[in-house]
Amino acid sequence: MEFRKPKPVHNWRELATEVGVVVVGIVIALSAEQLLERLEWRHKISRAEEQMRLEMSSDDGPEVLQRVALADCIDHGLAEIRASVERSDDRAVVVTAIGQVDIPRHTYESDAYRAAEASGVLGRLEPQRLDRWNYLYSTMPVLDRIAEREYFDAAALHAVRTSGGPLSEAEQLKLLEAVENLRRDNLAIVLLANQAARGLKEQAVVLDRTRVRQMMDEMTRGAAFQPCAEKLKTLIGYEP
Repeated sequence: MEFRKPKPVHNWRELATEVGVVVVGIVIALSAEQLLERLEWRHKISRAEEQMRLEMSSDDGPEVLQRVALADCIDHGLAEIRASVERSDDRAVVVTAIGQVDIPRHTYESDAYRAAEASGVLGRLEPQRLDRWNYLYSTMPVLDRIAEREYFDAAALHAVRTSGGPLSEAEQLKLLEAVENLRRDNLAIVLLANQAARGLKEQAVVLDRTRVRQMMDEMTRGAAFQPCAEKLKTLIGYEP
């Protein structure tokens, strides 16, 4: 097998040509590598934002807007329970009032955002785009914690015995405490939900229609929440 020996360089011009060819080859290789890297990151960014939009569209977004719409109905229902307890109404009357306040249990997820952060995508977003995602997702962990607290406060409210004589003073105090805890929860959730709703609007998130119908069904099943269903329709531009 024959190997060609490299030609000897006879002058500076030939040397410069040889070096130039090598340099051009290196530059082309580096440019191609950078182009591929940019294309790869563009795909990762597009995929990550698609997943965040999906999470907001089919999960967090409809739940956020439902809670904004429900705020007045929940507060009214809690006020009715308090008034009933303070009037020393019969146990059955108080239990009926409590049964009207069946607050939907939701969790608020940030899985897609955390995945984008872990993959380094967030660090490559334009500052304005990153700010919008941060503004929206900053509410989710806090909403989730308050929603969990609300769940246990609601359990305390519904723990009253449904049969027996008049409410004891101890039962009345427990119910009043549960009512005030839930009013506090409602105020905190709605404050954050309104911020999240603004974030959804800034990101022009289109809500999943199936999930929206589920939210509407939850509100129209109970008589106490039906007056707030129209507000939800307005917030989401609902069409059956």
